[in-house]
Amino acid sequence: MKALAQMTLQQSIEDIFIQELDQIYYPGYTEDLIASDPGKFDWELKEFQGQFSIRH
Repeated sequence: MKALAQMTLQQSIEDIFIQELDQIYYPGYTEDLIASDPGKFDWELKEFQGQFSIRH
């Protein structure tokens, strides 16, 4: 059950991140970013997740 909770939390953070990027730039921006530079998307997502990490 713990793994499922972690996976659900992870998915929620990713959904929030995608929604934020699409609101800041334009609808579909995240899809374009993933297609053109998946490494940059991963880096940006990790930075976003780090802002909400309990372990600072």
